[in-house]
Amino acid sequence: MGLEMPKKAPIAWPESREDLLASLQGAGLPAGTALHLAEQAQPALLLETGLADETQIPLGASKIGGLPDLPLDMAWPERPPYEDAVERARAHRLEAARLLSEATRPGSWMTPEQARLFSRERSDLASAVESVFPLAFIAQLDLASLSSHAGYPALLPHHGRLLFFCDYWERPPGFDPYTAAGFRLIWDRTPVEQLERKPAPAALAAMMGERWNSLFRPAAVTARSVFTAIPPSDRNFDAFAHGEDAGTFWDEDSDEIRYEGWLARFDTPDSREGPNHRLGGWPAPLQNGMQAMAKLATHGIYCGTGEAFNTAEARRLLKTAYRWRLLLQIGRDDAVGLLPSGCLYVLMREQDVRARAFDKAWMVFQND
Repeated sequence: MGLEMPKKAPIAWPESREDLLASLQGAGLPAGTALHLAEQAQPALLLETGLADETQIPLGASKIGGLPDLPLDMAWPERPPYEDAVERARAHRLEAARLLSEATRPGSWMTPEQARLFSRERSDLASAVESVFPLAFIAQLDLASLSSHAGYPALLPHHGRLLFFCDYWERPPGFDPYTAAGFRLIWDRTPVEQLERKPAPAALAAMMGERWNSLFRPAAVTARSVFTAIPPSDRNFDAFAHGEDAGTFWDEDSDEIRYEGWLARFDTPDSREGPNHRLGGWPAPLQNGMQAMAKLATHGIYCGTGEAFNTAEARRLLKTAYRWRLLLQIGRDDAVGLLPSGCLYVLMREQDVRARAFDKAWMVFQND
């Protein structure tokens, strides 16, 4: 059996556009290509976490995990039963039965005790999707404090807090229109003296100690301004002109390989080293298609199959999928207890951010 080689720790994103350009040039990209990519780079805030005693984090301050600070008259956000709860619950119960059966096979990867635990989890999840259920608290961002940093997204308000909740247990996929019930992005402008740190709902507290937790250890957030580069999978990537007389030259057999190798040096949102969370900037995708999913799913189109993209309506809608941009990325955070694999992406259109219509955000979960 071969040994798994340890992954190299990611290097830090450049803190200026000039440093990013120099790094691109050092990767062997042509001068014009490197300059074009640097011009496309976007500022962002890396959100670095440090575990903290909940009592030491001030009310309304930025945090990931822990308990949310909500207005006195606001209850912990819940989702209704999913509109397709019958189908979801049936799939979970079938999986629960399969897991019990799997444990009886010779050479099974599970012990009978493990099978019972995993099967019970699936059965409980089947009941949960059919019921009103509290959303897990993921992050709280103090916009007034964060806006003092150079990498702060220009379109975001400079006051209040953004709070992000999601159905961490179910993690509804971004290609499903019914995912809308499974997350909440809230812009709260309540004065700090009118906030209350809400206790965990009983349904979430009961999950503590189980294999699938939806309450996380609290971590204070420190922001660092950086410049992020556009991934080739993003719909805003302009692909460059081809040919010696077409201006900036992009050779897919060499430049793209160099560029993707250069991007991989910085971060993947499910790395152990982090920081894997960011506000604004370009995303670090684990898969392709998050903008297309956001566009189609918010128009009621289930796009979990390739056929969904081939309809005339989908092709029409996808012409403006590029307008969906990253607002918030939450990746792996072992100390907090978040996402041993995968990443949560919150996307919005610029027009909705300008209108402060944070209820029009979309969430995509990706797993490598």
